[in-house]
Amino acid sequence: MSESPHGVFVADGDTYVPTQLARGPWGDFMSGQYVGGLLASVIERGVNDDDLHPTRVTVDLSGRAALEPVTVRTTVLRDGSRIRLVDAEMVQGDKVVAHARAVYLRRGEQSANEIWTAPVTMPPLPEVPSTPPPGSASHGFIYSADNLDDPGADLRVWENASQKFIWLTYLTPLISGEKLTPLTRAIMVADSASAVANYGSTGLHFINADYTVTLARLPEGPSLGMAGLTQHSEAGVATGSVALFDKHGSIGTVVTVGIANRGFRPGTSKRD
Repeated sequence: MSESPHGVFVADGDTYVPTQLARGPWGDFMSGQYVGGLLASVIERGVNDDDLHPTRVTVDLSGRAALEPVTVRTTVLRDGSRIRLVDAEMVQGDKVVAHARAVYLRRGEQSANEIWTAPVTMPPLPEVPSTPPPGSASHGFIYSADNLDDPGADLRVWENASQKFIWLTYLTPLISGEKLTPLTRAIMVADSASAVANYGSTGLHFINADYTVTLARLPEGPSLGMAGLTQHSEAGVATGSVALFDKHGSIGTVVTVGIANRGFRPGTSKRD
């Protein structure tokens, strides 16, 4: 693990070395947000067509990535005139620890049409500090429907049965020396959809297994928001969905699936 504070990863040729910022809340492993972000970043740099839009990205957290160097290999599964399908695998040693699949669609004419969608309103974004908290790459404002006027950074704000919201702003590069792209920001933020959907009155009892991001357009600006939409669970298995926002309004949806894990406590890294 690198000690560099200037990025979550440091690139060394085709290898990415995690810094201390990559550590997640489940012990000495990488956070899923940075695993997904790195997969999306490598996929994106291989798509050299500005008219292709990343419409769907699914991140499968098939293993736990240790705080050790990784490589990412990509495969183009389909390269048509209107659709491109790209797979990516994150490899650590000889083991695949995560996988992503991206669907790119060619942009075209938008027809005039009025279509119903569920109304969702995000709380306003407060002024974001210019630097993240110590040991973090991002700054978050956490709300529930019970405290829209008093956002906090403590996840215990979500210990209730009301709708959840969050604004997240990444202030540190994912890869040292490289600017964050809108797609990478969206994929990193989307990892938190599991908490937005599954946090309840007694805490967070499901751990993320995978998540799928659908984007009608790329986000503008450094801050992205999420609003909880649905949550269903039975026999230790959960599904949830959230709406994804930028400063102008809604841009897409995140769907997440989770498995029961009652070891999570705010500010701890326990895993059953």
